[in-house]
Amino acid sequence: MRRNMRAVVIDAPRSVALRNLADEAPGFGEVSIRVLATGICGTDVEIFDGTMPYFTMGMARYPVVPGHEWVGEVIACGEGVARFQCGDRVVGECSVGCMQCTVCLAGNYHRCPNRTETGILNRPGAFAETIRFPALFLHKISRDVPIEAAALIEPSAVAFNGVRIAAVSPRDDVAILGDGPIGLLLLQMARAFGARRVIVVGGTPHRLALAERLGAHAVIDIADGRVVERLVEAAGGERPAVVIEATGNPAAVNTAVEAVAPGGRLVLQGLFAGRKADGVDLDRIVTADIMLRGALGSPGVWDDVIGLVESGRVDPAALVSERLKLADFEKGIGLVKARSGVKLVVEPA
Repeated sequence: MRRNMRAVVIDAPRSVALRNLADEAPGFGEVSIRVLATGICGTDVEIFDGTMPYFTMGMARYPVVPGHEWVGEVIACGEGVARFQCGDRVVGECSVGCMQCTVCLAGNYHRCPNRTETGILNRPGAFAETIRFPALFLHKISRDVPIEAAALIEPSAVAFNGVRIAAVSPRDDVAILGDGPIGLLLLQMARAFGARRVIVVGGTPHRLALAERLGAHAVIDIADGRVVERLVEAAGGERPAVVIEATGNPAAVNTAVEAVAPGGRLVLQGLFAGRKADGVDLDRIVTADIMLRGALGSPGVWDDVIGLVESGRVDPAALVSERLKLADFEKGIGLVKARSGVKLVVEPA
């Protein structure tokens, strides 16, 4: 007998409803999962507002069940699934590649031209009571990890990927531009990579205070107006070797280019919702021999991230400021926009 389950559906920009949808049995290679918790991400806000680039470019279409940061419990396995069984606690990746094209076979499934992305690009997400998911992109996680922390493995993996691309080492001072959830997870990951100093730049006092509690060497409020000067002071008189931009604000790119040391690494991790960066000092990128990279997704790092969270070296749950129910999804979007908390988690039950 076909069953129904409740799910959040965004029908169009700023139009959302809680609906009963068919709860289909898992197909070949798929697993059915009871969702335990899902984090609200800035990308969910962009989908709600209609500014998310995939939607404005026509790659993705409404309606969509959002939700790409989640943890759940296996309730059924389809044919061909051997690695999982009922009762396993699992988390799932955002990018799901076809695993047949040359891009996927090279390990870059997050750039697969035929990919889906959970809750974003042609794949239903986890703001729902259940989700069907390909076993190939699932990972087990210990039940000893709090549900809120497990739900945030996906953004933790995004942060890990940014720090990995920046090649952070114990020799490096790292500046993180942004005190949102990704910025605060970047702080934890940079510390886990052994960075000498980690400095967080932001504009929200309670988030900067949390950054200090999470071990930031220094925090800088953008209201000070002298961000680069303060960064040099905090880094012992020199510009930081690594700057990671995690605000999605084009103006921050200008600051990042000015702030990074000659020969340093600049990683852009925020999404800019179609906005352009004006006035970027391109000559400094060349004359200061700066490496500039984008960091997309979290390919191939999930086992490493789960290990860091299971060991307690990284604690995503420290960011959780409020827990909501499915019916409160739109309220949660408003809270994220208002920056009133840090990270919101939705629990269906």
